[in-house]
Amino acid sequence: MKTIVLATDFSKSAKPASDFALQLAMLLKARLVLLNVYHHPLRIPALQAVFTPMEEKNKVSARRKLYRLRDKLQTAAGGRLTISVMAREGSTLETINAVVKEQKADLLVMGTAGANSPGARYFGSQATEMILHTLVPLLLVPPAAHFVPFKNIVVAIDFGKPVDALALDGVLRFATRFDAFLNILGVSDKPADPAIQQAAEAVRDLLRHRPHTVTVVGGDDLTRTILEFTQANRADLVMMLPKSHNRFLFSILESNTQQMARQSDVPVLAIV
Repeated sequence: MKTIVLATDFSKSAKPASDFALQLAMLLKARLVLLNVYHHPLRIPALQAVFTPMEEKNKVSARRKLYRLRDKLQTAAGGRLTISVMAREGSTLETINAVVKEQKADLLVMGTAGANSPGARYFGSQATEMILHTLVPLLLVPPAAHFVPFKNIVVAIDFGKPVDALALDGVLRFATRFDAFLNILGVSDKPADPAIQQAAEAVRDLLRHRPHTVTVVGGDDLTRTILEFTQANRADLVMMLPKSHNRFLFSILESNTQQMARQSDVPVLAIV
């Protein structure tokens, strides 16, 4: 992992994500890119003279905040980290993906609004919305999270569908970097189904060189079951393997990964 992009809006809830990005960059000896996406006012030709200075003001403000954050993180890192800043104007999600591609990022880090944030339950946040668009693994950090090295990871897998081999390989590589233990969890309304058990055994075989457990439990509330399992196992990270979703549908109904990111007290990593 060579490059980490931290997308931030400088809000209070985004601070833990900055801490996670810093610590991960130091542990992995990666380059850290700080990104803020700002928006220009509505462009109306007759009012261009009014809006142009305002747009420039937004850009200058974004860059100043980025430089302050960079200096703070550099100090915390003892000057041992390469940190660059980028202020970009545009649509948030599209601009983040453009920078991820341009910088050849290996990981994107964002802070979530949190379950208790006004409007988050119904309208989500840019961070959870990014799950449906991200091009690289996306680490979503809740407001109350505190960084600890990832040593005990819960991986939620739907054994009722074909397991994405590439995504599972991403899980394995990430766990290997941190020498982490994997708690594989499958939630099914038919946990004793031979097909479910066979799929679980196939995953167990694929992970045979990495310390792990495989658990299949019954339940119809996936998010609650994963959260309870995560708490019971004292996990410090939850990994989800988002499927390709109908984006129109999930603009109304959250995906399982989005629900987890909104409700979880520990970071959620969406592996793509």
